[in-house]
Amino acid sequence: MLTAFSVDLQRLGVMDNSLADPAPAKTGIVLIGPVAGAVPEEAFGMPKHSDPVLIIKVHPLHVLHPFLDDMIGLVSPFAGVHNLDLTPESLSDANESTQHWGQLTPSTDGPFASASISDSDNFAVRAYLCEDDIVNAYYIYIHPYIPLLPASDMPPREDCHSPTRLPNEATEPSRADLPYWPKSSLGLALSALLVMIPLSKDPSSISDMGIFVRRSYAQLFAQAALACVERDTDDLGPGLNFATPGAGMTQDKSSLHSQVPAQLEQTLALVVLSIYEYCQRGNVSRMRARINQAITTAMDISLHNLGSSQTAHSEAQRRTWWITMFVAYLSSNLHLAPPVITLDDPRITTPFPQFDVELEPWGFLMQAQRNLFASNQMINSIERMDDTAQPDRSDQIKSLDFQIVSLMTESDRSLRVTFGEQGEASIAENMWRLGRIIIFTARTRLHRFRAFMNIPLFLDKYCHLPSINNNGLSEPSPTWVADRESSFPFTEQESSNICLKASLVVATAFRNLPYPNLKGESCDGGRSMRRSPHTIPFFACCAMQSCYTLLMLLHKVRACLATDRLATCYHLLNKPEPATETSDVERLTEELRHGVESLGGSMKADIIFEGVGSMGREIEHAYLAAFPDGTEF
Repeated sequence: MLTAFSVDLQRLGVMDNSLADPAPAKTGIVLIGPVAGAVPEEAFGMPKHSDPVLIIKVHPLHVLHPFLDDMIGLVSPFAGVHNLDLTPESLSDANESTQHWGQLTPSTDGPFASASISDSDNFAVRAYLCEDDIVNAYYIYIHPYIPLLPASDMPPREDCHSPTRLPNEATEPSRADLPYWPKSSLGLALSALLVMIPLSKDPSSISDMGIFVRRSYAQLFAQAALACVERDTDDLGPGLNFATPGAGMTQDKSSLHSQVPAQLEQTLALVVLSIYEYCQRGNVSRMRARINQAITTAMDISLHNLGSSQTAHSEAQRRTWWITMFVAYLSSNLHLAPPVITLDDPRITTPFPQFDVELEPWGFLMQAQRNLFASNQMINSIERMDDTAQPDRSDQIKSLDFQIVSLMTESDRSLRVTFGEQGEASIAENMWRLGRIIIFTARTRLHRFRAFMNIPLFLDKYCHLPSINNNGLSEPSPTWVADRESSFPFTEQESSNICLKASLVVATAFRNLPYPNLKGESCDGGRSMRRSPHTIPFFACCAMQSCYTLLMLLHKVRACLATDRLATCYHLLNKPEPATETSDVERLTEELRHGVESLGGSMKADIIFEGVGSMGREIEHAYLAAFPDGTEF
């Protein structure tokens, strides 16, 4: 593995043979972090440590320069989407379909998987006493990132949850243990996300058993929501068509919002369940199944072709359709498969929703998602080993880059607008932040391959990032590499600089994402908030893409500094000159460090969602490996 690192650094142009001792070393051992189920140290004749340690046997190779230790230290066992639905047997299958997502699942569903709730020592979960309390919590925790419903028809108030102690004799999650059971599929789906939030004043809520209890009740709500969706779909029948004038006026109203027809709830519930399957369960396949069902359900009642006519329910119908499309593109970007209906489909005539602000974000958001998907498709085709370079690929990349830059420029307009706090202005502002994260990630994704040639940084494969585990399976031939380099209309230096700038914008946007407004007033997101999630982290892969870029550039700059070849990094510096190049590098290093801190701090706050929580830990471990003097996020 270390040999591969030296080869990779040579590909980056910052290492030559002078970094290696000409005398070969003996086979050695590399110890990397604690990991469950690792090979014991005694197997290699080493003293036993108190914690299991991942041991990598190193074959005879050259002794590498000490700065490589930083890159080695980035390898940790906590990478990947943690799929709670995979069995140990499926993980043992090495075929690509199993390993593609890099789902890192332990041999059981956690260290407490065999436990029952009867062992829970009277643990408590977050519960709500009525529909109004559920929807109020939705507006606090979920609405700023997934605006499913129109603006609240109630004044804002603090979160009114009821900490509910579970009986010691309970052996499995039961609705009978809860003070209230939601009435609708949407209420149940929202509860599946809300119950994952730890109780702020319960120290046991962050213990292993506390996590297990919340996970169990989240799955209870999710399964009940899906069953309710199926019943609602059967009851809906073939007659309802919202495209018919006045169709929504005669329908029952949702118990959660007076402007939402009850017939929209099953579509919205499926959208929430899709997010739940990804963020909590880490199951990308089920996520796609849920959102595809949501699209089908929405189209069955003609939400896609409503036209511009206004009714009392138009905003609810438009939000239902476009949030469904938004999550469909999110799923496509994770799954690398097109949505069942694309943004430019002529059948779609439903206008975008409105936040009633000067600069509406919905059109931009959808274009950002579509261009991220185009970047993923483009680079995925380039990365395939069996794919031959296409003669017009350079023009295609240039055209896509131009589209992305145009959208980046459009997103800059949001920085010059004062959104204020009236109505949903703060929600609109946050949607612009999300859009900027997505579109700048799209440019990073388009240029990352050219900048770093898929040099692996993390152990497992996820978020379409290269992995060390898969790096040795098939080494690219010189001809293949030359074909890819020639097909790009940008140099390595240009793409590296583009990745740097785009990733720093993403890091800034993550830093500015709001924390939950727990008391109906602004909150600075201090340490007291840490048990509440920062976001609903469905865009976690954007953070991982930028973190990869910033850390790769950090190691490249450090390599240049260690080898006294700073001139090879001048393209990353601002107007460098020999007299100030060292201080310029120091300034850039701090900029990279703060970028990773912004990404990691946001992601670490979202680790309560087990499906993507590993990414937050991975960023933290990578940060501490790169900056041993740093502190945990």
